Amino acid sequence: MRGFINPFPIEIPTFKPKLELAVLASGKGSNLERILVDIKSNKLDANIKCLIVNKSDCGAINVAKRYSVPFIIHKHQDYNNREEFDHAILNTIKQYNIEGIVMVGWMRIVTNILLNEFKGRVVNLHPSLLPSFKGNNAISETLKSKVTITGCTVHLVDKEIDSGKIIIQAALPVLANDNDASLLSSVQYYEHEIISLGIALAAKEWRNK
Repeated sequence: MRGFINPFPIEIPTFKPKLELAVLASGKGSNLERILVDIKSNKLDANIKCLIVNKSDCGAINVAKRYSVPFIIHKHQDYNNREEFDHAILNTIKQYNIEGIVMVGWMRIVTNILLNEFKGRVVNLHPSLLPSFKGNNAISETLKSKVTITGCTVHLVDKEIDSGKIIIQAALPVLANDNDASLLSSVQYYEHEIISLGIALAAKEWRNK
């Protein structure tokens, strides 16, 4: 492909005992699948204890079924506000003895209900080179801006949207003929390359505290 990753250690950090993670997803689940593939091939020392989705037609559910990962549907429309929604998620997560949360394509703003409980242990994957193009429309905003370089970022989550500590990034050029679909495909290639490494680097920090 056409980009590069920074930082790029030779080996993904290892963990004993394995990381115990929950994944939050709203999309088709390709990054969830990459994490599970990396776990199965022993590239990432982790267990995905549960998947939480906010839509019953979320494609990540099919991935969870293929890999026998328990999944729970919490539709955000069923709750009065974000805090109530996050309380429900937190109550579910606590049933699985989770040490960290990974958000891949999670299209909801996270509140302090989760962040205070998992301080420094909530990881998000975002399809831009943060701090540029925060929020839900990063791909289209990248193209509209006419920038020539973009990428993806694994970062810690804090109360400000897409503003937490950057863990790892991948950068790639925006081609003159790129559209939303082609650029998204290129960015997702690198999302798959950095997600497990980003999880491991973030977990190395929280395990060492």
